[in-house]
Amino acid sequence: MRRISLVLAVVMFVGAVALWGTRGAAQDATPAAGPVGVTVSLLGSGETTVAPGHELSLRRITIEPGGGIPAHTHPGALVIYLESGTWGYTALGGATLLTRAAQNGTPSPTEEMPIGEEVILNPGDWIYVEDPGDDIRNAGEEPVVIWSAGLTRVGEPFTTITTGMQATPAP
Repeated sequence: MRRISLVLAVVMFVGAVALWGTRGAAQDATPAAGPVGVTVSLLGSGETTVAPGHELSLRRITIEPGGGIPAHTHPGALVIYLESGTWGYTALGGATLLTRAAQNGTPSPTEEMPIGEEVILNPGDWIYVEDPGDDIRNAGEEPVVIWSAGLTRVGEPFTTITTGMQATPAP
């Protein structure tokens, strides 16, 4: 009896391992939806008394060629400055204002970015957006380096990947 129990236990264990291995292989075959080739460095943050329940943070984000972050949201207001590279930005929600790099010391006029249409940004360009939904990618051959200053709600993740978020074309 004891020998049968031992044999059954071994068979069940081997079956469970085989099943787990198959499940793992299937998961490996389907890449996870999320950032690809993205490195984020939190440079500093702190809660503010001016806007209770919010914190101000500064991040340096590097996106390698071929990398990006699929549709995602942020819980507050951001100013994002492009230091280097060619950056593809698609606004999926929120009012996104774009200011192109100054030419000969003269700032360019601010323009509202269209929803659902990728806009290519170049070094020196920056955007302002509140409660954004966006999709970003490296649109060039060199790493993209952006600086993001955010005033976001305390306790909420800075970035939340969304599933099924669709761009709504501008009217």
